[in-house]
Amino acid sequence: MVYEFIFFEEHFHHLITKTTFPKNFSTESSKSLDKEYSRLIRVFRDIAVLGKKKKKIITYFNFHQKNLIILIDKVYQQSEAQKSNQGRKTILPLLEQLITKMIAFLEWTQKMFPKFFNANEKLPKIILLTELEKIEAKIRLVIDELKKRKFRDEFSGLMKVIGDTKLITNYREIAYWHATWNIIYCRLIAHDIRDEFGILKVMIENGMNHSEFYRFTKNFISQEVEKKPTLDEQISSICGFRKEIRLLFGKTNSKQFSEYPEIKKMLKNFIKEELLMLRAMEFVNHGLAEAGIMNANYKVSFSVKQLAFFVHLQMETGIIIWQRAKFAHQYIARHFSTVERDSISEKSVRNAHYNHAGEDIKKVIAKLGEMLALAQERY
Repeated sequence: MVYEFIFFEEHFHHLITKTTFPKNFSTESSKSLDKEYSRLIRVFRDIAVLGKKKKKIITYFNFHQKNLIILIDKVYQQSEAQKSNQGRKTILPLLEQLITKMIAFLEWTQKMFPKFFNANEKLPKIILLTELEKIEAKIRLVIDELKKRKFRDEFSGLMKVIGDTKLITNYREIAYWHATWNIIYCRLIAHDIRDEFGILKVMIENGMNHSEFYRFTKNFISQEVEKKPTLDEQISSICGFRKEIRLLFGKTNSKQFSEYPEIKKMLKNFIKEELLMLRAMEFVNHGLAEAGIMNANYKVSFSVKQLAFFVHLQMETGIIIWQRAKFAHQYIARHFSTVERDSISEKSVRNAHYNHAGEDIKKVIAKLGEMLALAQERY
């Protein structure tokens, strides 16, 4: 395999080792670079068009792509160093001239022969910095639109986390991020989306698979389902999410991170597990109803806050072994009433479960003391 960038290497070496240059060196240098650029285009075009073995052509292109990127980074590093070197600033335009020509050739190969271009190769630093600025500007546009539409700060915060451009390194990722944030912004404007799930669906369609995005979407679905007051409504809600996600038109092999699992598949698995759990609860409830247990209703002398704390203590000490507090909240809401209220909402139980006032704690402790005294007296 013939290495084709010897001219660029020697030209760079010449620039950093020479201390003086002829008057017309810049003009002659430009002409030489143009001539070499034209030669390289002929060579690579002939190899791509006339070459018979595709694997060898890909190897040839990838080898030169990698080495050209390494060389561009070397020249860029040197040009940055020269900016602070007062005595050598005269070569700075010459280094920039060389960088410009090498980048032009790299971009030509990417545009003309994308099948032979390695999209998983890292970008030259000078290109990466420019592209990151463009992507960050797009993300800011999206966040600004979300704020105008009164989305939660937590949702805008999610955009910042999953839009962390420090995660970008290669050509595939740059192309993905540009395209995806363009789509998010255009959909947001064109469809005037004002609900969080509407944006989440656009991101799922486009393969956003950041771990924080998965966590946020999973929690969003769980919270929306838990808002429903009855088990039947919760099952209906989770089925609705399952249908919405199934119908999303996702792009094949389009993923934010190629090494992470596909987001749509992960969410479908999560929803499947949630639905199985709700179905199991439905089955148990049906069995209890058949036995006449679920139809029982109890009035207690506790307030809602006191009752919630009483149940909280039983869960903390392992008397009640429900894995999720929401099961207890649902059961209390359906089967208990207090001296204050004939009916209790699940929301009020949930709020009371985690907020314990001193007076309520004292009342429960007093009742626990009575229970202990009674047990000691009789048994």
